[in-house]
Amino acid sequence: MTLALCLLGYSALVCVLGPPILTRLTAHGSVPALGVLAWLTAIAAVLGAWAAAAVALAVQVAHTWDLPMAHLFDDCVVAVHATADGSHGPVAQFAALISALALIGFVAVRGVRVIGAVVRAGRSSARHARSASLVGRRLDDDTGAAAAVVIDAPQRAAYCVAGRPGTVVVTSAAVAALDRPQLAAVLAHEDAHLAGRHHLIRASTRALTTTLPRIPLFAAADDRIAQLLEMCADDRAAGRHSRTAVLTALLTLSGATGDAEIRSLLPDTALGTSTLAVADRVHRLVRADSRTRRAGRGIPLALFAALVAAVPASGYLLVHFGMASCLPFIH
Repeated sequence: MTLALCLLGYSALVCVLGPPILTRLTAHGSVPALGVLAWLTAIAAVLGAWAAAAVALAVQVAHTWDLPMAHLFDDCVVAVHATADGSHGPVAQFAALISALALIGFVAVRGVRVIGAVVRAGRSSARHARSASLVGRRLDDDTGAAAAVVIDAPQRAAYCVAGRPGTVVVTSAAVAALDRPQLAAVLAHEDAHLAGRHHLIRASTRALTTTLPRIPLFAAADDRIAQLLEMCADDRAAGRHSRTAVLTALLTLSGATGDAEIRSLLPDTALGTSTLAVADRVHRLVRADSRTRRAGRGIPLALFAALVAAVPASGYLLVHFGMASCLPFIH
């Protein structure tokens, strides 16, 4: 039971302290891919801790159900109370079972809801891709990017939706406003989203936020990861073309109309070129950090991700090499 409590306490600590730390470490956007990895590591650590706590508590209750309650609660924290109280009786035993079932049920139900939300997002994205292909016209392009279609719309916008295959959608107003290098950079940006399967990450973080809206880590991660993924796509497009082309295309698309109007055009599952963190992305494209500066800012992110991932593993090692008495169900 101690391990379950420790895991839950650890997950609560990450949920509370993780968002401000990660937000600060990723604010510069110098190493967006590493920033995404750090956020995802924190999310995985919390979800893994919940699942492990549920399994640990269930195993402990199952193994000690027919034993005296002193065995069930024989851990570092409760042993003192057990000594003072004498015996716990069937009521406490029943409470332990209910606690285990409640935790298992919570993890299972939320897990099913998150998976269901991801599946629904994938289906919605595929439907939109098919619809865009039907109503739009194919864009003749020799840049090697994903297949793109043009739809008639007065807003300047470009976005991608996942499907089989994924589709890049560009409005007629955007095509008219962009010159050839800018259009190629936009297509490369959207192709980077599809190639990196960014839609799966966005669908997962959005599902977690929708299912568990009161968890600070998930809400912050959904917003920040979306911005970092746009920066990742910017870098990929700049590598294939030029930073100037990406920058001018971003300014052309974002300056045409308000974010709210552009967002109303895009489906919920879309990843758009100029709908998120435009000012931050423009700033980082202009400043072009050196490799030394990027490395200096990436080291704290890597250390944080390693620490978050290593704490549960190191806890198990400490138990295995000398603290097993605190966690009886490890035996």
